Amino acid sequence: MSDATVPMVSEIEFRDPFEVVYHRESRSMVRMATALVDSPEQAEEVVQDAFAALSLKYRLVNEPVAYVRVSALNGCRKVLRRLRIIRRQPPIAVESGELGYNHVLDAVRRLPTRQRNAITLRYELQLSDAEIAETLGMPLGTVKSTLHRALARQRTEVIE
Repeated sequence: MSDATVPMVSEIEFRDPFEVVYHRESRSMVRMATALVDSPEQAEEVVQDAFAALSLKYRLVNEPVAYVRVSALNGCRKVLRRLRIIRRQPPIAVESGELGYNHVLDAVRRLPTRQRNAITLRYELQLSDAEIAETLGMPLGTVKSTLHRALARQRTEVIE
């Protein structure tokens, strides 16, 4: 048998099974989604939908974690669009003692979509600038300026 017919170790693709990827990545994806949407329940649902979509295409997807990340971001956008429509409705009167909120999360949620996504990827998933650029499909310089603007806006909103 010649060396040319035996596959080299570097030519064989090693891929974790879907279940391993799910168990390794699901918590961080839920944290990211929770930072973007209003409730952990909605975040969990978005992430479950993203992993369900991945499970159907797992063998065809080269970067399963990136696929789930982008799917979850898109799912969060969909949820936020629905929430914007709901929030346009007149508010229901609530007793003031029932309200509870986190100023920082509220300020993050008020950021424009691009800034909110970049901040979430940086601080929830702790991605590098290059990984954020790849995930959001934007140049590295744009990621850096987007993060800078988002942090500057956060500083003024939370401090004031």
